Amino acid sequence: MPRTRLSAILYLVLVFASGIAVGVASNRLYTVKASVPAVAAPRTMAELRTRYMAEMVQKVGVNAEQQAAVSKILDDTKKKFDEIRREERPLRDKIQQEQVDEIRAVLTDAQKPAYDAWRTERQKAQQQLKASRKAAAGSGATAKQ
Repeated sequence: MPRTRLSAILYLVLVFASGIAVGVASNRLYTVKASVPAVAAPRTMAELRTRYMAEMVQKVGVNAEQQAAVSKILDDTKKKFDEIRREERPLRDKIQQEQVDEIRAVLTDAQKPAYDAWRTERQKAQQQLKASRKAAAGSGATAKQ
């Protein structure tokens, strides 16, 4: 009887030890794969453009004249996208205002001031975030010059 009890305990210890070993190995494998840094995403449009042009030179082999032509094409495309954004802005604002009006219609008179204060707070936070992004983009562009 003691022999079977000892072998059962031994098997139990082996099963747990092998589980721990597999867990450690798989965790280490996952950590190594997850920590391999991919190419960092560009944070600003200037970084994106610089990387794009560098890859055009490196991988496609464009010359200086072609770089100037590609740069002009990128400028023209940016202007077109900016124009589309300007045109759609009033429509987005109208849809958002309809949303606010519908939400206010659901709220009680006591809740409406709190909702308005909350919206004002959110708008200020969004403006601060946008300003900090512009400042970071400006300092990044300045540092590269």
